[in-house]
Amino acid sequence: MNTQGITLRELLQLPVLSKAKVISGAQGLDRIVRFVDIMEVPDLQGWISEGVMLLTTAYSIRHDPSLLTELIYTLNGLGAAALAIKPARFLKEIPGEAIAASNDCGLPIVEIPPEIPYTDITQPVTELLLGRQALLLRRSEEVYRTLTTMVLENSGIQAVSDNVAELLKAPVALIDNEGRTIVSSPPDYGWQPGEAPLGWNIHVDKRTVARLVIDKEKLDDLEEVGVEQARVVFALELMRRKVAEDTEFRLRGNFIDELMTPPFPSRHEVERRARQLGMNPEHQWEVAVIEGTTAPSEETVYRLLDREARRRGVTPHAEYRSNRAVLFLPTQEGRKVSPAGEELEPWAATLQEWMRDKAGGLSGYRAGIGNPQQLWNIHTSYGEARKALSVARRLGAGAGEVTNYGDIEVYHLLEGLSGPGFEALFERKLGKLLRYDKEHDSNMLLTFYHYLECNGSLIDTAASLYIHRNSVKYRLERIRDITGFDLNDPREQFVCHLCLIYYYLQEK
Repeated sequence: MNTQGITLRELLQLPVLSKAKVISGAQGLDRIVRFVDIMEVPDLQGWISEGVMLLTTAYSIRHDPSLLTELIYTLNGLGAAALAIKPARFLKEIPGEAIAASNDCGLPIVEIPPEIPYTDITQPVTELLLGRQALLLRRSEEVYRTLTTMVLENSGIQAVSDNVAELLKAPVALIDNEGRTIVSSPPDYGWQPGEAPLGWNIHVDKRTVARLVIDKEKLDDLEEVGVEQARVVFALELMRRKVAEDTEFRLRGNFIDELMTPPFPSRHEVERRARQLGMNPEHQWEVAVIEGTTAPSEETVYRLLDREARRRGVTPHAEYRSNRAVLFLPTQEGRKVSPAGEELEPWAATLQEWMRDKAGGLSGYRAGIGNPQQLWNIHTSYGEARKALSVARRLGAGAGEVTNYGDIEVYHLLEGLSGPGFEALFERKLGKLLRYDKEHDSNMLLTFYHYLECNGSLIDTAASLYIHRNSVKYRLERIRDITGFDLNDPREQFVCHLCLIYYYLQEK
């Protein structure tokens, strides 16, 4: 525990120092005295402690009083509180240079009458310092006992915060790492992000999880003791909440595993348990699967999901399976705006924003998302999300793309088709183009597929293939020459598009 000690001004109120005079450096009277020591040698390095009030007769420098000036600067540099000197016996008077040095650096020189023994000074000063430390210890125990009792009795973090605010006679708050107020006393106090009140970090499991802020310019010794104990108790309260949240998260995960694995629980059972775990069964639920070469960062996924959950006013969930993150995303049916009045876009659009944000941590991943389902049918949405990823992968979807099952459902129906009928159709329509690619090591077939996927836009096709628009025009001319198609014929486009989708689903 950090106890600051007593100011020099307070010490000079002791009866034994009533006849002492402050010769110079009066601006330093509020320096903190932590110890009292006696100087026997002029070499102070290595044994002077910060906050010491040094007593001396100047015997060790009696032959060269000019050393007193250097001594004052040395003491100031080492963090001493004051120099108390008996000049009458060996110095006769304090040199003017020493007084000037004292005034310059603000280290007080206190003249002590020669008849006062050192023990008459050191004993009461030491008793006063020890008494202050004992008072701080007692106060620390009282504060800690009061606050920990509130935690043990589960009074709530608001009650703890109110008690700390009362102790400090100032508004206090806990702010999380996202800048959100966890608790504030008073509750409606207008904390502004741009302001910089006194603040201390709160740690749980060796991680900074919040910051305790106090709207006060400075604290006295007793208040600092209270803050240190409050930090411990707030950490205990936040850890208790974290344990409760982790337990609920684990129970939700177990519940979702049951929803995903046959035999599936009844609708009545799902509704009952979902309400117990804060998962609203009246919401529509979509499942999104995020995958890459490695699993996405859990910290990133949970951070993005938590922020969006707060904005939407819902309770989503995330699980990790192999190199995939599986998100269970609820939406209140019919809701178009958030509780704060912001317009709500579909979850797929939110996922797409996450994927395209290069600084967000998910830009190297792709995702598939299923259709909205009731909670007891959530396994259907999960299957659709995986199918969406599978089809997108076979059709060459790159990183940063979100594939909605509703957009590729017809493609999925084609994925399992095989037999001479479709193969013969592909051969008639695009066989020549496939052989041309193999003979010339070209990409005519792929260019044709992207051209149709981009609804005949040269610019979008060029962007999708990362080539120049003129290269697209040249390839389309070659495709017309090879196949003899009218590329503007909607029926021809439809048939060729189906054939290309069938080919890539079968070949990859």
